[in-house]
Amino acid sequence: MGVTPADLAARSAAAGEDPLARLDDLEQTPLAEQVAVFEAIHAHLSGRLSSAEH
Repeated sequence: MGVTPADLAARSAAAGEDPLARLDDLEQTPLAEQVAVFEAIHAHLSGRLSSAEH
């Protein structure tokens, strides 16, 4: 089985990368990785929102 977008998003998060920084080169990013980028951004922003609410 191949690497899923969720796997790619988890790797980026584990590496401590800022997911928003990956938007700069999105045009050159393969589609499966684009999905992972958006999933990572969603998780990142959801986490920030959740911590801001507490």
